[in-house]
Amino acid sequence: MDYHSIHGYDLSSFDVPGTHRLPTVQASQALNDLQDSTNLYISTGLEGLDKALLSRFATESQNALHRGGVKRGQVTELWGPPGTGRTAIAIQLASNSIRNADNVVWIDCFQELQISRLEDALRTCGSSAVNEAENDEQASNSRGKFIHFSCLTLPHLMALISRPNAKAIPERVALVVISNLSALINSSLPKAVEETTTLKPNKGQSASIKRRQCLQFIINALQRLAATRNCAVVVVSQCATKLQSEHGATLVPAVNASAWNQGISTRLVMFRDWAWQDGNLVSVFLAGLQKVDGKPDDDAMAHVAAFRIDSTGVTSVECNTTSVPAEPAIAIQHKRKVDETDLEVPDSEDDEDYGWAEEDESTLPQPPQWQGSEDILLGQELGRSDDEREDDCESVRSILSEASH
Repeated sequence: MDYHSIHGYDLSSFDVPGTHRLPTVQASQALNDLQDSTNLYISTGLEGLDKALLSRFATESQNALHRGGVKRGQVTELWGPPGTGRTAIAIQLASNSIRNADNVVWIDCFQELQISRLEDALRTCGSSAVNEAENDEQASNSRGKFIHFSCLTLPHLMALISRPNAKAIPERVALVVISNLSALINSSLPKAVEETTTLKPNKGQSASIKRRQCLQFIINALQRLAATRNCAVVVVSQCATKLQSEHGATLVPAVNASAWNQGISTRLVMFRDWAWQDGNLVSVFLAGLQKVDGKPDDDAMAHVAAFRIDSTGVTSVECNTTSVPAEPAIAIQHKRKVDETDLEVPDSEDDEDYGWAEEDESTLPQPPQWQGSEDILLGQELGRSDDEREDDCESVRSILSEASH
């Protein structure tokens, strides 16, 4: 008599499927899989970006089959402001996977995906030699390989990615897209300011500790899912504005904890800028490569690919992107003193200093809330990382403990 004959099978996807272990792979098979990249990468639809996403081993190899793209078995993050082509790149990845007879799982965490966009991409990606009716039939047949979920609560998402069953995430899945995961995390576990005026040792875990544990659990589950199913996990994240008194405002990922950054193997930033095309200044979509195979680039962006978005999907654009700045050039100039301007103030002496320079050079107080550049403002202090907040809380606690003694 076994366990299932007594208790039955769990219908809520909480049954133990044995995914806590990585599958056993022989060394010769692993080497052959590395050399044969026909199923190792998923194309983004941009040839220049696909080549930049190739690993160092694939770049040094002489195999002509290395086409590049998003690598399977890893977690890739696409982040950027709204309207920069994040969803378009994810749809292109899903369309290319479905065309290769692979399964795709799409998980919406905030806004529901428009299936018509995927259908248009599948319809136009067919061969030009077939007619429109055959293209429609091909798109409808490929629709069965696309699995769509809406996880509007954090426990629902954690249960889905940590204990996936065969119906939710099939065995032959090649791509798992999680859209707007940062909105779900920041709404469920916001970066709220903790009350440090009174010390309560028996209060329990603080909000920052709960948030860090949740992020660690989610990123570990995503890494395990990518490794056990040999699929590419693509996380579409939002961004926030981080304000600094000396460096101005900077766009950062909405989730930028150290544990989260360590689990992300490849990171792409999406933005829009002006570029020269045929002597004219046009607005283009840009994708910058910040991290490949767990190795961040020394510069802000190693490669920038320009593209446009239409009904057929994403298409590369030939334009000059060398003028795109890797980091914003910010020149902060303090106000000059009165004696440096060669101006004479009536009823004043040259040697007197009214203290204007000291007041101007003093740093401005931080705003009460970090203003985010997301689709929706969720939580507080979205621009600050969890490590910075914990350091500030620890310093406040030490000051309060010294004052009490």
